[in-house]
Amino acid sequence: MITTRATVNAKQQSRTRCSSDSVRSRFWIVCTAWVALLLAGCQPMGYSDDSELFAEPTVVEMEPIEAAPDFALVTLDGATVRLSNLRGRWVLVNFWATWCAPCREEMPYLDRLAAGHADRLSVLAVNMRERTTEVAAFAEELDLQLPVLLTPDDATLLAYNVHGLPISILVDPDGAIVARIAGPLSPGIVETAMTGE
Repeated sequence: MITTRATVNAKQQSRTRCSSDSVRSRFWIVCTAWVALLLAGCQPMGYSDDSELFAEPTVVEMEPIEAAPDFALVTLDGATVRLSNLRGRWVLVNFWATWCAPCREEMPYLDRLAAGHADRLSVLAVNMRERTTEVAAFAEELDLQLPVLLTPDDATLLAYNVHGLPISILVDPDGAIVARIAGPLSPGIVETAMTGE
């Protein structure tokens, strides 16, 4: 069998085209799967992995120069809370989920913290996109009085660098982030940060 240069070139072009089509096909499959996961309400960064739970608090104090990214989220009772509307008060933004054991353990403390400093501190419990019925049942079980916010978007999670749970961000009355606490809050951490001692 005689193979001409034209035949070889045609075979190479055919292989290249098949390889290119295969790469393109894989790309669209991955994109489609990613969009399906987002539409299904799945967390984009693997929040359900127990290795992403913080058992002990790690406090990173920050110079009050980074402005807290603004967000507007709906609460369990249908109200909308916008972070920038809380200027003039301290705000503790806590990212949590019902499946996160440390989150469940610290939630009663967060509720007491909010009640004990209601004159100058707002505590916002931002749930990690679980079903509203699950979140409502948990809030009712603990008789939570603090605002429970629902379904933060990816931009908010990225802006606050949420890679594990629980994560708490303390925002000063001027709207600047002054502390980031990874792990369950210990009594006194937030109060100390608020007094600057």
